[in-house]
Amino acid sequence: MNRAEGKTLLKFLLPSMVGIGLFLVPITIDGKQTIAIGLLSDLLRQWSAEWLPYLLAIIFSVSGIVSSYATLFRPSWIMGRPLLKHLFFTSFVWLSLRVTGAIMCSLTVFGVGPEWIIGESTGAVAYIEMASIIFCIMLVANFLLPFLTDYGFLEFVGTLLTRPFQILFNLPGRAGLDALTSWVGDSSVGTILTVRQYEEGFYSAREAAVVVTNFSAVSLPFSVVIGQMARIDHVFFPFYFSVVFASIVAAFITPRLPPLSRVSLKFFERADRKAEASNEQDFIIRQAWSRALARAEHGPSAKSIVSGGSRTILDIYITVLPAAMTIEFLALVVYSYSDFFYWLSLPMLPVVQLLQIPEPAAVVSGTLVGFFDQFIPAIMSGTLESPVSRFVLAGLSITQLIFIAENGTLILRSSIPLNIGQLFIIFLMRTMITLPILVLAANLIL
Repeated sequence: MNRAEGKTLLKFLLPSMVGIGLFLVPITIDGKQTIAIGLLSDLLRQWSAEWLPYLLAIIFSVSGIVSSYATLFRPSWIMGRPLLKHLFFTSFVWLSLRVTGAIMCSLTVFGVGPEWIIGESTGAVAYIEMASIIFCIMLVANFLLPFLTDYGFLEFVGTLLTRPFQILFNLPGRAGLDALTSWVGDSSVGTILTVRQYEEGFYSAREAAVVVTNFSAVSLPFSVVIGQMARIDHVFFPFYFSVVFASIVAAFITPRLPPLSRVSLKFFERADRKAEASNEQDFIIRQAWSRALARAEHGPSAKSIVSGGSRTILDIYITVLPAAMTIEFLALVVYSYSDFFYWLSLPMLPVVQLLQIPEPAAVVSGTLVGFFDQFIPAIMSGTLESPVSRFVLAGLSITQLIFIAENGTLILRSSIPLNIGQLFIIFLMRTMITLPILVLAANLIL
């Protein structure tokens, strides 16, 4: 091995080992199981507890005010700069969410307004407790996640998953890498990657539909957030393994049933699959090793990590967080002051009762509402007394996977031939498949 090869090997091994240690190795603190990234987030949240709500109010206000100015008046100093345009120029629907978020967050933080806005079960949960959790874990994760994703680890494991994905799910081997990108990194990134692969001819329409509806899961850092919200972070790893197992079972079953089984097998604007360069004579481990080293050789510099992480953080804090927390706030108001979600999910009550889930009247409200946003069931779980019920709802918020607030919208706007009715049917199927598994796991673990 020459000096250049040794340098590439170290560039693969050292960052990847750091990433594995930060994201995938369980640690126990005061009897609670977590991962290093979760512990760092908790420490940051404790250190910033006194002033972070005020910083959030400032960020939400900047998002609402500047977005209003950019969207209504389109000033050249914003429209002429791609980053500023991306951050502040938006549609009127998302603008209204940002403005509402700016107002409601400020009222909540300063304790001004009626109880339905600033109350402990509405504004305080969305704009202080939950926003603080997401703020801290995203700040930590976005600068550290590249150690796990950008130096060859994903390529190594994704290549090893080639044959299992082909055998279990009848999907091309590259779907393993797409799935791993979502589960370790971000669901929206996984969805965008799959759409791009479909449009480039690597997936048929059915294969792309299966991947985006079964493998574009919420990321590991967000799963930590959900565990914290549901107050089950002391059993995070058993919880996460239960979620992964339930998701695998759902991914094995749903593609074999309508509507996914009836999606076209045609390719996007081409007659057949795009050819891939590969060496079938090579051992799979050797292929994995080769691809990992090739990725590591072009891994990002420290400056690139800081630059890319900063852009991502700005995107999350300015464009995503105000709108997402406002959706959560509105959902919590509806949940706290009406029976709308209960009546919406009433057909699920016999199932919840049959599975003997504690607090069934409260749990049933969270079984179907996840179709709108993945955090709502987890938020609802935080109000429950039973740890089993909290475990189940938190698990559903991950395993249901299709939520219109983000992933579902990306799918509907893509070239993959799925409509909202089909997405809802797949959502229901995943709910019915994963719910009994989560109940069994909760009773065994807790």
